Amino acid sequence: MGGLAELTTGADREARVGIRRLPLTGGLVAALVCFPWISWAAPSNAQAIIHIPTKSLTSMPLFFGKDKGFFTREGVDADLVLMSPPTAIAALVAGELDFSTTVGAGISATMRGLPIKRILYIQQSVTFALMAAPEIKSVRDLIGKSVGAVALTDATAIAAREIIKGNGVDPAAVNFFYTQSTESSRTALMSKKLAAAMLPPPFAEETQVRGFNRLAEAKDYAPLSGIGLLASSDALKKNPTKGLSVIRAVLQTMVYMRDPKNHRELVDYVLKIHKIDSSVAAEALATVMAVYSKDGTKPREAVQSEIDIYREALKITKPFTPEELEDMSHQKRAYEFLNR
Repeated sequence: MGGLAELTTGADREARVGIRRLPLTGGLVAALVCFPWISWAAPSNAQAIIHIPTKSLTSMPLFFGKDKGFFTREGVDADLVLMSPPTAIAALVAGELDFSTTVGAGISATMRGLPIKRILYIQQSVTFALMAAPEIKSVRDLIGKSVGAVALTDATAIAAREIIKGNGVDPAAVNFFYTQSTESSRTALMSKKLAAAMLPPPFAEETQVRGFNRLAEAKDYAPLSGIGLLASSDALKKNPTKGLSVIRAVLQTMVYMRDPKNHRELVDYVLKIHKIDSSVAAEALATVMAVYSKDGTKPREAVQSEIDIYREALKITKPFTPEELEDMSHQKRAYEFLNR
């Protein structure tokens, strides 16, 4: 694996979103997202190092939940670390991360024999849109053009291929570029280095307002999972309490986010981070809220369909069941605890 992708666009953005770089065990260098505490952190809290691929709204239950103190209430000191998905998978297996949210890259890693399990679904489907330069009017216009995705085996690339196939185009007729982050994809698209790119909210809405074309929605072509939680099998065995606490914190955050009386607070929060128009922020927020899982699970048949898509895309002949990719026992315990 290479070094960690640079996910910011300059010192001004770093100052705005609170990113600093710290070394991780084994020489990995991470951009550690330090969000301000608004609660009562205790020195005895267990540290949980959690990977997020970018600070888009797909990961909002993690960084909003940290800012609101939900992790602290569960006895967790959450460190949110920005990494590219391939690097995060390597760090997870090496024990340098406790959890990763990149369930797309995780499914291919598990199929390759790495000891990784899905333990929570935050999004039941992806919210990526295939955004294109103003002169690109249809998916067929992308033949021979450059399309940006995050990584070869993550949900952005798999979904992009499904969109292209679904529009009668051979994916081999498109030139894929792997940018390591959706923020980098957005920057490359807006600077005309890419003809199209897979972007999540609010990056998709932001580029659309600027005249870029929204060619297709990933969820209309593939039942892929968006953000969730992954953990190594060894870590779950060694410290099951940590996984339970992190899941409880995320589930409580999502309950808070779904409460209509908190909608204005959420929109204001998005505006502080992304500096976009209020209507754009509200639209982007609605997009992600529509696919958040209510209990942290995903229907088994949808997971099986997702497995089949990944197997075909990655040319994996061995069959897999959802149970071979998941360990939902922690989700079940956390959900039962919160609903007693």
